[in-house]
Amino acid sequence: MQQTLRIDTTIDDAAVTAIPALRPLLGHRVEMIMLDIGPQPPQPVEPARISFDEFLSHRLKRPEGISPVSLEDMQRAIVQGVVDGNL
Repeated sequence: MQQTLRIDTTIDDAAVTAIPALRPLLGHRVEMIMLDIGPQPPQPVEPARISFDEFLSHRLKRPEGISPVSLEDMQRAIVQGVVDGNL
C-alpha cells in the first residue's frame, strides 16, 4: 500500500541544511508531497579489485600429499603427451 504525506511549510535554514537542493526556495512557503515507494533495492556488489602486483604476490597452496613440480617434470609430461597423442 502506497502512503502519501503532504506538508505545508516554509523552507528555513534547517531544511536547507538537511536538503541543500532546497536553497533556491529559502524563505518560500511550499507544499511538500512525499510518496512511500517501498524499500530501496539492494545495490549490486562490485567484485573486489586487486592490482596486478597483488595478484602476483598471492601464492597458490599445494594440496597435502602433492610434491613440488620441477621444470623437468613439466617437460617430461609435455613430451609424454605428444608421444601419447594427447596434445
